[in-house]
Amino acid sequence: GRFRARLDICESQVGFQPKFKILVSFYQVAATLGPVYGVRLHEDFTRWTDFMDAISLDLIGLTYPDACIGSMGDRLLLAGLWPILSIMLGGAAIACYALAEWLLSGRADSLRREFVRATLRHLLYWAILVAYLVLPSVSRSIFKARQCESFNVDDVTADRRSYLVAD
Repeated sequence: GRFRARLDICESQVGFQPKFKILVSFYQVAATLGPVYGVRLHEDFTRWTDFMDAISLDLIGLTYPDACIGSMGDRLLLAGLWPILSIMLGGAAIACYALAEWLLSGRADSLRREFVRATLRHLLYWAILVAYLVLPSVSRSIFKARQCESFNVDDVTADRRSYLVAD
């Protein structure tokens, strides 16, 4: 009753975008705790993150097996550069759309400054959105490159050898 009414008021005043950002941010933090920091969360707490892993923005891991891409250096370079390429391609598309709209609108040159400002706002929004959504998967792949697992190589002398998990 009363709690539901408060929740409805909060929902109508806040909007969808902040709620979505909070949900995505929580997932990004919860999903990186295990691979990056070695923290194991209870499965009741992380059960819903399995669903979110299916829509992960790790495009490289979803398209090709890691071994097919090449050395670890190549994989790290690709993982770090594809978001920049995405920002550039999206920015070029936004700029082309804005140019076409401006040319077809027939507006006077006095409005050109406003049009450039609006286009720059769209470009900045696109860059921030891509960086916000992609940063955790890129960070996770970089941290996984340094994650090692140690094995006994000689039981008598207790010698151990470490290998990269990603390789």
